[in-house]
Amino acid sequence: MGAQIAAHLANAGIHTFLLDIVPRGASGGQRNALAAGAMKVMAKAKVAPFMDPAFASRITIGNFDDDLERAVATSDLVIEAVVERLDIKAALFQRVAAAAPGTAILASNTSGLSLTAIADALPEEVRPRVVGMHFFNPPRYMHLLEVVPGRDTAPEIRDMVASFSDRVLGKGVVICRDTPNFIGNRIGTGEMLLTFPATIDSGFTVEEVDLLNGPLMGRPRTASFRLADMVGIDILGHVIRNLAEALSADPAAANYDELHAQMVVPAMIAKMIEAGRLGDKTGGGFYRKATGPKGERVIEAIDLQTFEYRPQVAPVFPELAEAAGIRDTAARVHAALRAGGRAGDFLRKVYLPLFNYAARRLGEICDDPKQIDDAMRWGYGWELGPFALWDAAGVAWGIEQLEAMGIEPAPAARALVEADGPQARWFGGRPSAPTVFVAGQGHQPIPTPSGMIILDAAADAHPPIHSNKTARLLDIGDGIACLEFRSPKLNILDDGVLAMLREAVPKLMQVGGFRGLVIGDQTPNFCAGADLKQILRWAQEGDFDALGQAVSDLQDTLMDLRHGPLPVVAAPHGRTLGGGVEVCLHASAIQADAETYMGLVEAGVGLLPAGGGLKELVRRASAWALQVPDPDPYPAVRRAFEAVGGAKVATSAFEARSFGFLAASDRITFHRSRVIADAKKIAISLAEAGWVPPDRNEAIHVIGGPRGSSLMLGAQLFEWGGYISAHDKLIGQKIAHVLSGGMTLTPTVLRAQDLLDLEREAFVSLAGTEKTQARIEHMLKTHKPLRN
Repeated sequence: MGAQIAAHLANAGIHTFLLDIVPRGASGGQRNALAAGAMKVMAKAKVAPFMDPAFASRITIGNFDDDLERAVATSDLVIEAVVERLDIKAALFQRVAAAAPGTAILASNTSGLSLTAIADALPEEVRPRVVGMHFFNPPRYMHLLEVVPGRDTAPEIRDMVASFSDRVLGKGVVICRDTPNFIGNRIGTGEMLLTFPATIDSGFTVEEVDLLNGPLMGRPRTASFRLADMVGIDILGHVIRNLAEALSADPAAANYDELHAQMVVPAMIAKMIEAGRLGDKTGGGFYRKATGPKGERVIEAIDLQTFEYRPQVAPVFPELAEAAGIRDTAARVHAALRAGGRAGDFLRKVYLPLFNYAARRLGEICDDPKQIDDAMRWGYGWELGPFALWDAAGVAWGIEQLEAMGIEPAPAARALVEADGPQARWFGGRPSAPTVFVAGQGHQPIPTPSGMIILDAAADAHPPIHSNKTARLLDIGDGIACLEFRSPKLNILDDGVLAMLREAVPKLMQVGGFRGLVIGDQTPNFCAGADLKQILRWAQEGDFDALGQAVSDLQDTLMDLRHGPLPVVAAPHGRTLGGGVEVCLHASAIQADAETYMGLVEAGVGLLPAGGGLKELVRRASAWALQVPDPDPYPAVRRAFEAVGGAKVATSAFEARSFGFLAASDRITFHRSRVIADAKKIAISLAEAGWVPPDRNEAIHVIGGPRGSSLMLGAQLFEWGGYISAHDKLIGQKIAHVLSGGMTLTPTVLRAQDLLDLEREAFVSLAGTEKTQARIEHMLKTHKPLRN
């Protein structure tokens, strides 16, 4: 965990020391073996801690014995992430405090120990600089960071750490009180303590529970038992024991917890730990990978009655058939909690007490419901936190059900219903003026943090300038508009989105008063590319004129954006694929979320980029080559061939830059909720600098046939080597044909339209092949590529 925190600091551009203990008996270079080993593990990890492997150079490794004082003396922030034992942490902090500058912040990544107790071991003048920074694992990807001030932490230190974590590290910060397990793990453990007895008492299987506690309730597919395997079943047992020691069953005690009687490691967990079945790290927990009768890889689940592994059994709950079909999460939760049968009973036994448990923690672990909901959304991946889930279920209905179950509703919940009646909700107001209910204070406004723009709030404050079913054009202030994609699921470039891309700038010019446009949204993914269903329909019907015209229309639309009267800034995030990349490539500038996964992946469905993506890569190669003394666009063109032919997807915005999808001048934001606001700033700066659109007919130097033939040969060699199929080779050669400028006899100069024509011709010809149509059909059915 400590190494991965160091990696994320390095991602953010911070030079970091990574220190660990000296292995017993080690000497010489082996004294840094643990830190060095952690670096090697991170370099090979499938879930990469580094956004760019080169960022590892920002970390200096060492050990506690030889390097601690020197490293600490030159550091502004020290983060401790050693074993969860108060005595070990206190002893380490005493050394750190003695060596650290008087302004250094001393932070602990403890997941639940008291920050006050850690600080009490230090000199009084040091204690105001001690604070908790609890990252969630893996630190790069989990948005939540709990900032925990101790009794003596100075408010300015708390605020400084919160601001740094938000603006520099891109984290969703929740300020927690210094209580056992803080917020996320306190509520998360509470859910598990309610789930385990409900599982055993009613004889549910692990697959059934993971279905009920998964996407049905707006939670990740990892749900409960799969999550336990990922975290480590022994860790879960450790957390339960720690909570039991830190909390009390006495209602009169300050640390009273109504679930204390259940804070005993359940028998099934104890058996798993005793058998060494600890989850992923031991190769098996509640689930394990196995080999099927035909040598195929299968997933087995453990039988909670026999504790033997068996093939997975798909859960069947007819009583949830109607609820499961509801797309809206809140409406689905409302229906599921009212379902009959075993499933409905389980959901009510787990979630209604969980909502109540969270409400009873108000004023103990935090100040208001939003802090708890943010912690569960950002740290556990829930779509809705406990209070938003209770709103979905109906707060008044929930109280009635709790009373029928013999559970006393939380005072805060009663106060809410007494104040607002049967329609009471924790969260209220409008998108532009949201509120949250706080007992004793009523409905309090939820401020929008400085430097963030919430698009739903903007749409509520001012009617959209223009809209259709899957896109809208919003006024986000200061003469800047935002074109927001709203296509279901992955924001494909459907008819509505394409129409808005085509109409946005003319509409803004007609309305007047606008000086720039941002293209972005706040769904999980920016854009998954073209509408494959429509492409397949045209291809199978043989209507290649319609297909060619659609490609031409897309090309013209994106060219009009690039060469239009207003600067356009793309704000990609998450999956940005195919046509989504092409939208970005035609923008005047890009302000990307750090976690942007860009790829021109059309080869995976037997096609190539034809919305101007290849044209833009060639144009950029030409422009970059002209900036050096000996111009040669070939290296950049070859890089483009490898990225497009291999359908590579960048694992971060930094890697997307190395692919050529982001220019050196494009910028990267670490906090996704700040991307739109940062993009707006760029649009303003471009407008204020005096926007002049680039020349639509600029000269583009292409490599021609002599250099293009090497790309053709590369595709042929890969086929001969058995790495790709004959159809893959055909696609690669079509890509090379476009990138070379049509395999002209010599390097020459073309215009954008020449390359767009080559793209369109190659795209339509590939769409006419049976193998490409088979690839598209397979992708639509299975969401996986077919290599035929």
